[in-house]
Amino acid sequence: MTMQLHKKKTIPYLEIAINILILLIIYAFSVLTPKMGKKEILSITLVLSIFYIHTFFIIPALVAQKKKLRYAILTIALSATFYLLIGKIIRTLFDDVQTSEDVFYTIFTLTAVLLLTLSLSFVYAYVRTIKAKERSFDLRLGSKESELRLLKSQVNPHFLFNSLNAIYATALVENSPKTSESIAKLASLIRYMQQDMNENFIPLQNEIKYIEDYVAIQKIRSAVEPMVELRFENIENYMISPGLLIPFVENAFKYGIDPSKPSKLEISVCCANNWIIFECINTYHEGYKTYEKEEGFGIGIKNTKKRLELVYQENHTFEIKKLNGVFSVKIDINTAEK
Repeated sequence: MTMQLHKKKTIPYLEIAINILILLIIYAFSVLTPKMGKKEILSITLVLSIFYIHTFFIIPALVAQKKKLRYAILTIALSATFYLLIGKIIRTLFDDVQTSEDVFYTIFTLTAVLLLTLSLSFVYAYVRTIKAKERSFDLRLGSKESELRLLKSQVNPHFLFNSLNAIYATALVENSPKTSESIAKLASLIRYMQQDMNENFIPLQNEIKYIEDYVAIQKIRSAVEPMVELRFENIENYMISPGLLIPFVENAFKYGIDPSKPSKLEISVCCANNWIIFECINTYHEGYKTYEKEEGFGIGIKNTKKRLELVYQENHTFEIKKLNGVFSVKIDINTAEK
């Protein structure tokens, strides 16, 4: 199952598709209607042009900036253009008009069509503007909430990091090399969480170091040490958004690898031609259940998918497979524009 996450651009494309579909329906109906001639089709085209010019150009550029006078002038000019062009399209507009009432009715009909077109386009543009403002507000609000959570979360890692340094010193004094090594690697993970996770992009080598330390700690806690193969190629000079890879490694240990049974884990990160190619393949045991209250050390796979969507948009692919006791994740990231 391959998923390319680019929801950020889905809404504009969907809006364009809907408008194109509506236009096709209108023109199809016009062509299939026996009484519709060339003049009628040109008139419909003019009305639609007025609608879209007013919706996508005049209203967003002027009303959003509260330049009401300029908006009024341009709308009047657009209306005058409508009357001028509709008169040229329908050259015989007044040829069959016999009375002043007929002239009044014709002008009234054209004016009603124009006002209806401008009103509908104004409503459409207003809804689009309101929705855009709501999305912008939600993004700003989410950013502020994330910043607040980040500031709060920095307190605990800082305290824990200092405490681990004290425990590490004690382990060295008591001549416990394995314990001191584990504490040092855990301190390295916390330093990463406290420093690198606050950056937009970090060297890929930092992310790899984080993975290596995490794997080392997980191997120590396993009663039956899993067979782990790590392969990293050409990772120098590449940058990545921090914390994108570790959740999948964490997921492999948390849900796939039973610490009491033989297991296998393969992790590879290979880079070439502006591409970062990440693969995490692990065996899993169907009967193994993780601790109910065990919390993930990373930010979670669900959040990682969202971050991939926001940071790399369509410049990545994401693939998950689960077959015959093997679970695999593959991510390809194009860093050319980053």
